[in-house]
Amino acid sequence: MLHGALPYVDIWDRKPVGLFALYAAIRLLGGDGIVQYQVVATLFAAATALLIARLAAPAAGIVAATAAGVVYLLMLPLAGGWGGQAPVFYNLLVAGAALAAYRALNADPRRIRRLGCLAMLLIGLGLQLKYTVVFEGFAFGVLLLGVSWRASRSWTRLAADAALWIGLALAPTLLALAYYAWRGEAQAFVYANFLSIGARAEASDAELAPRLLKAARLLVPPLLAVGLAAWIGGWRARPGGRTAFGFAIGWLAAALGGYLIFGTYFDHYALPLLAPLALAMAPLFATRSRPLGIAIATAFIALGVTADGVAFVKGKAKRGDAQEMNELLAAIRPGLSQGLWVWNGDSILYHLTGAPLPSRWPFAGHLNLLREHGAVGMDQETEVRRILATRPGVIVDRTPRAKDFNFAVVRIVDAELASHYRPVTTVKLSKSSLVVYRRTPSP
Repeated sequence: MLHGALPYVDIWDRKPVGLFALYAAIRLLGGDGIVQYQVVATLFAAATALLIARLAAPAAGIVAATAAGVVYLLMLPLAGGWGGQAPVFYNLLVAGAALAAYRALNADPRRIRRLGCLAMLLIGLGLQLKYTVVFEGFAFGVLLLGVSWRASRSWTRLAADAALWIGLALAPTLLALAYYAWRGEAQAFVYANFLSIGARAEASDAELAPRLLKAARLLVPPLLAVGLAAWIGGWRARPGGRTAFGFAIGWLAAALGGYLIFGTYFDHYALPLLAPLALAMAPLFATRSRPLGIAIATAFIALGVTADGVAFVKGKAKRGDAQEMNELLAAIRPGLSQGLWVWNGDSILYHLTGAPLPSRWPFAGHLNLLREHGAVGMDQETEVRRILATRPGVIVDRTPRAKDFNFAVVRIVDAELASHYRPVTTVKLSKSSLVVYRRTPSP
């Protein structure tokens, strides 16, 4: 993007353009971008934790609220949020919108409109990082309309507030669409952002079952903690505690509904649930017996630290670290003059090697997954044949192949690898191996 590439036109993905813009801004910080995005993601996560603590204080007190913020940070890695996943960034915007909506509950009529504007503008910005924010935005919007009606009992005022708030929520997306229309690429924007997801095939029950099991292991313990907070938590004894805890439960219900409706159940899709989960857990750390509450909070934090350590070790074994990456790069670089194609692997290899992208579709899943067939704006077999016709000097593959691959495409690639390539390096990980193929010289 910093050199003029346009998302959806030159590089295809179905993420909102705001996420592209965020990462483009991070690249301006220098370096290779990896440490830089981690630092920015850490700042976003820390700010989100602070907002959670601020929201939790009325129902739990500042000590328990602070513990809830720490618990949020510790849950992030357990749902795959130890990097730059979109929710790590947009959870801050949603938490800011939640705080504005919560403050509107007890605001005077003049401030309700301003707080609603702030909440919906933050939701609108969040939508440009991931459209799943719409579920929480809808819930906050309904709440704000209820507050507006309670304060004025005027249909005119209600209609004006609704129009203003909806307009602000949609404004960032409409501005992005207007820019693409000005560039003559409105169709590309609309297809990638709104239509392609509907063309993607649904996952089979065999794929969903292990994802749901993994999600249950992550979500059931904090949901049980929320249930305990509702039962024995100290929110009832605090002024405004009932309202604050009810708000937390409403936010959690909206986020959980969005997670269930979307229906793919990848672990990182649970990341938007973590902020309201931590918020709703906070009263558990503020039982009537202060020492007991501190003990419970300490136990949760200790459990989170331990679980994060286990997740880190397992993730490192599954995905590799600097040693494995350097081994890959050393095998790739000698053949780079003829180009690189990451057919089945991590697209970060293009960035780390400086190799030009061989396709508008550089993310491997768009070309090799069966569920993406017919959903990314081109025919997978045609694009794969076109890439292979350029005779890339290096192809990166991963074994074993996933069960949800488009095996018609797999056969095309395997035939080309067998005829014109030889494996030069295999990097073994705990559950897979990355294989670097180099093109054999023509006779």
